[in-house]
Amino acid sequence: MHNNLPLVSVIMITHGHEKYIQKAIEGVFLQKTNFPVELIIANDCSPDNTDEIVKEIIKKSPPPNIQVKYTKHETNKGMHLNFIWAYQHVKGKYVAVCEGDDYWTDENKLQKQVDFLEQNPDYSISCHNVYFLNGDTLSSESPYDKENTQETYTLNDLASRNLIPTLSVIFRYFGINFPDWYLSSPMGDYPLMLWIAQKGKIKYFKEKMGVYRQNVGVWSNKQKDYPKIISVFENLLFDFENFPVAKKLLTEHKNKYIKAMLYSKSFSEVIRNKNWKELSYVDRLKVLIKSL
Repeated sequence: MHNNLPLVSVIMITHGHEKYIQKAIEGVFLQKTNFPVELIIANDCSPDNTDEIVKEIIKKSPPPNIQVKYTKHETNKGMHLNFIWAYQHVKGKYVAVCEGDDYWTDENKLQKQVDFLEQNPDYSISCHNVYFLNGDTLSSESPYDKENTQETYTLNDLASRNLIPTLSVIFRYFGINFPDWYLSSPMGDYPLMLWIAQKGKIKYFKEKMGVYRQNVGVWSNKQKDYPKIISVFENLLFDFENFPVAKKLLTEHKNKYIKAMLYSKSFSEVIRNKNWKELSYVDRLKVLIKSL
């Protein structure tokens, strides 16, 4: 047990991850740091053997720099509410995230990222490149190899596209009042990262320091979820009144999903849809031609 408060709190939410949770925890235990770390594991009432596996792992002595806090909820909260619950229990100056189906591979990951944030107070987020694992195939290439070519990004960059792999992120802890609409968001951590990026720049390490499992916990991009995604962007825009460029970019995202949703509808459905009038005249014309 540490007498000192942790410098970093690692949030690990899990649900039905019996095949993956051991690797996720071992990736945290791998970390070599000169500061105390707390690992908050929030099990969202998993129906499988996740609970037994977690208890068995933490029964063995964790490394001396890491304190484990494990909770299994008696009822299923849902992904976002489970994350918020864990977030409200952090004690660290910084928050790292590794969901129960991903894992870290670099033993110096936390130390590298925290050292940078400690030395650069104008940055609020640090993240890095990751490997992609599809089934049993680990790819040496990552989409971020070509997409993320800079070492520093801003809120505007993040508003143009989600450039942060969730398992790679460490950010400064800020007290956030999560709005109700966040609970039903199909967009994972993107809104949270946008809020945090309002507070400072984003540092990106090009080294791959973790593994992301594809097709296990991705946020949906299906047509049935377009209305929810549009609603998320509509709600987010209220928080970016003082960030005009980011607001413009987020509006473009919203309109992209409006067009994608309307493309699948008939002419009569299109002109009755509440989002129709939000499009430019050019975009309306494109949608109309598609619907005829």
